Amino acid sequence: MKKITIQIQKTKLRNVFLMENLFELGIGLMFRKKSMALFKLPFCAKHSVYMLFMKFSLDLIFIDKNFKIVDIIENVSPVTLNPKSWKLYIPKKKCKYILEIKSGLAKKLNASIGNPVKF
Repeated sequence: MKKITIQIQKTKLRNVFLMENLFELGIGLMFRKKSMALFKLPFCAKHSVYMLFMKFSLDLIFIDKNFKIVDIIENVSPVTLNPKSWKLYIPKKKCKYILEIKSGLAKKLNASIGNPVKF
């Protein structure tokens, strides 16, 4: 699995896993501890995220084909035995990429809708 650097605003995020193939896209960060990942999806759509088998909370940054942030969902918690935690997280607009980062990091980066993302 390849690691890349991503820039949001003036901050560079290093050692971000790039998820490109079907297996990587399906497994994502499941079972990992405190990693970051960029999902490169095969086409633009309102791709959803489900937090099954996750060990930590995330911020989700949805990025379009023009490398602009189209939605941010903060502090997404892992699925538990409580049915209220069984949620799909869907962006408001179509995206080509999903960046999963540690919960709270989107705010620290001052990430907002419309910001460009470089990778």
